[in-house]
Amino acid sequence: MPDLRDAIFFISSVSDVSEILPLTAWLFVAQKKMPYTLLGILFLISSILKIYSLITAELHINNMPAFHLLALVEIALVYCFYNQLIFRKIHWLALIAISLANVLNTLFLQDIHSFNSLAWAFNMILLIVLGLMYFYKIYNDDYDYTPLNERPAFIITSGWLIYASGALFTYLLGTEILSGTPDGFYKNAWVFQCISNILKNVIIGYGFWLIGKKCLT
Repeated sequence: MPDLRDAIFFISSVSDVSEILPLTAWLFVAQKKMPYTLLGILFLISSILKIYSLITAELHINNMPAFHLLALVEIALVYCFYNQLIFRKIHWLALIAISLANVLNTLFLQDIHSFNSLAWAFNMILLIVLGLMYFYKIYNDDYDYTPLNERPAFIITSGWLIYASGALFTYLLGTEILSGTPDGFYKNAWVFQCISNILKNVIIGYGFWLIGKKCLT
């Protein structure tokens, strides 16, 4: 079904390019302050890697090393972001363990030239846990009466949770999806990751816009 294949490739391309949206919002709207600077750095790196993966895919060049690097960078910076947000400090031993798990997956389980679906699935589960921990924190706050829809961190966390929950299914099936032709449900399941990534970037971009808006009021 070439039409379906072309549609999926188009959505995938939009997903890659959409990384620029939160990066632009952070660069030109949001005030540069911790812990949001960590996410700004993440989107700078992810934009470069996603554009690289888009170009190399068009040239039929294996770009799986970029996904291995992106998985490590994304979970490390998001973990640091929520550590700062929840605990006001970074738990370095846990960060080292998380990073080591991604590196060991590349070295011993899923080669750098194949898709690291196990690492991505592990990272998405951890991201969901971090997001729920933040929600638990704001549930127990008895001093902040700011409406949730006006809290940048709440909006940004919602974006991450939508992304992680939508992408987890794809990453669990990553080997099957990327190793076959896009002609069946499982082969086309990559579209779940693409759509969840686009939603994540739009929502986090809005969260960055809220940061700038709060600074002006």
